[in-house]
Amino acid sequence: MRKTKILLAASGGGHLTEGIALFGNLPMCELYILSEYGKRLSSLPYKHYGHRCAKSSCITMMYAFFQAFRLILRIRPDWVVTTGAECGTSAIIAAKMLGRKTIFVETASRYRTKTSSAKICYPLVDHFYVQWEDALPAYGKKAEYIGGIL
Repeated sequence: MRKTKILLAASGGGHLTEGIALFGNLPMCELYILSEYGKRLSSLPYKHYGHRCAKSSCITMMYAFFQAFRLILRIRPDWVVTTGAECGTSAIIAAKMLGRKTIFVETASRYRTKTSSAKICYPLVDHFYVQWEDALPAYGKKAEYIGGIL
């Protein structure tokens, strides 16, 4: 049986920690990670790819978009998932352009207001999850409560 390929795109801090906690040990899954270059990324036990982080969020998103686009074409993941930030938003946009299934998991630090990434990705993703039940009214019908990851 073929393993499900997942591309996790997340910024290198808490977003990446949450994503690995959720998708890192799924049986029958092959995890690929896209994040900023750095020591943490290179120390992970998963196949990983880095993009440059610029002083401008817009430029970082462009670097991440082109890297995600190339990776999706090469890896052909079954799912592209993110927990947010520039890298994740770019990967979701690239995934939708290439016809891939997508998941967005809103960060646990947000339970009353939406992140910028969530605002952009909400209409694009196939599944949208929140970690706080109180967050459901802020998002809409597509949002589903999955409980806390960490």
